[in-house]
Amino acid sequence: MPKTLKFESLKGNSEFKKILSAKKVSSDLFTIYYANKETAPEINKIHISFVSAKKLGNAVKRNKIRRRLKMAARKAITEIDSFNNKYKYAVFAKSKIYDVDFNKIVQELGYKFGSLK
Repeated sequence: MPKTLKFESLKGNSEFKKILSAKKVSSDLFTIYYANKETAPEINKIHISFVSAKKLGNAVKRNKIRRRLKMAARKAITEIDSFNNKYKYAVFAKSKIYDVDFNKIVQELGYKFGSLK
C-alpha cells in the first residue's frame, strides 16, 4: 500500500445497510463489517467508516475512540501486505477499546484486516 492513504467515508444510510447485511468479523475491541465495492478499487482510496455508538460515552469520549481507531487503521494497513482494497468497511467500536493500549489496537486491526479474503 502507498504511504499516503486516503480514507473515503461511507455516504448515506443505504450504503451502511448494504455493508451491515454483508459479512462481518469480530474482536473484543471492535466489529468490522465489509462488503464488495461496486466499482473497481482505487489504489490509494479506502472506503471505510469508524462508528462509536452513543452508549460508549459522551461526545468527547466517542470522538477520541474514533480518532484512535482511524490512526490505528492507517498504521495497520500500511504495515500489512495483504490488505484487500476490494471491500468497503465499517468499523464499530466496542466499550473496551477506550482503555486499551494503542499498539494492541493496531495489532488487532492488522490481524483482522489481514484475515479478510
